[in-house]
Amino acid sequence: MNIRERIEDVGDLPPALAAVLGIVVIALLVGVVWGLLWLPDHTKLRSPEARERARRRTESQKRQRALRRRRESLQRRRGGG
Repeated sequence: MNIRERIEDVGDLPPALAAVLGIVVIALLVGVVWGLLWLPDHTKLRSPEARERARRRTESQKRQRALRRRRESLQRRRGGG
């Protein structure tokens, strides 16, 4: 039985039963969308310790970028670049 025949079978249902079936399908879709929207966000930093680690990591990355730029500029000045 293909999908077209199933749709025609639903069309043959009594109106009250078709309405209930439609409401159930819509509720199922709303439930899936709601569940996906309210999944916990694993990128959130929940604890103060995690926020502090992230801040220190960001500062460390900035320092490393600055050191890398300085080292590369010194190498270019010496002609080794």
